[in-house]
Amino acid sequence: MNPGFGLYRHQLNDEYLRFAVQCGATHIVVHLVDYFSGGGESSRADQPVGVLDGEWGLAGNPDELWSQALLDGIRDQLAEHGLVFHAIENFDPAHWHDILLGGPLRD
Repeated sequence: MNPGFGLYRHQLNDEYLRFAVQCGATHIVVHLVDYFSGGGESSRADQPVGVLDGEWGLAGNPDELWSQALLDGIRDQLAEHGLVFHAIENFDPAHWHDILLGGPLRD
């Protein structure tokens, strides 16, 4: 068994990664959908929204697909701290909600 941490995108920085190592983590589960960064209310009915200060923000960015370069960069950043990029938690709802709900971008 490997001790691991799950970190949101906004937590992928030296401070959080040093803390994870200090706690004995060897693997990181990365949650790339950063619900805490959207801020404010949104009129998009297909996205969980709220306000900052600990509540949910806009879920994901429909215009930003996860690239190989992004994933390689995260892997390399984690490796600098001796951590393994173990998994990605969840897909971005902004990328699949039209498929699930039969929206205009479904095809």
